[in-house]
Amino acid sequence: MVINLNCAAILKKLDCHNEVKEKLLSIINESWSYRMTNDSYGDNINRLDWSESLNFNREWVKFIKPKLEKHFNECAETLNYEKCDVHEIWYQQYIKNDTHTWHIHGENYTGVYYLELPENSSKTELLDQININNKITINAKEGDVVIFPSFIIHRSPKIVNNLRKTIISFNLNFPKIKDSVVLSLDK
Repeated sequence: MVINLNCAAILKKLDCHNEVKEKLLSIINESWSYRMTNDSYGDNINRLDWSESLNFNREWVKFIKPKLEKHFNECAETLNYEKCDVHEIWYQQYIKNDTHTWHIHGENYTGVYYLELPENSSKTELLDQININNKITINAKEGDVVIFPSFIIHRSPKIVNNLRKTIISFNLNFPKIKDSVVLSLDK
């Protein structure tokens, strides 16, 4: 028997997006990267630094992480957790014909900050695990951050135009439920 549970995802604009976008893109464009091609799965990503996802000393990470942590802690509050810990963070830049096929992540939650998302760019799709014919497209705009449970199967569909898409991806832990929630539930 499958028990269908509702689970939360949050889509919310990063308040400081307009102030950080150009500088963050500049730092990323000067950063170390590699191209990922995986013929077995069909992944093709122009630039990324996923192999350094645990290294919080990268210049672009030092620049944006405090701002994202503030955002993530607001999400933690909404989800009834006390705080959020960033476990991993990396960037990915997609160009025409790039894709990141269906996959999952570790930790409690994962997500995407859409740093550069030109109009008509492909957006993250989530798979309904009960009805796999139901793909849910995240209706994101540039500057939005989406977080969702990391076990949700998701992908970045193929880029079909001559635009570049840049995202910051991350894995998060919410290590503690708010005391007030625990106390109210135990009454």
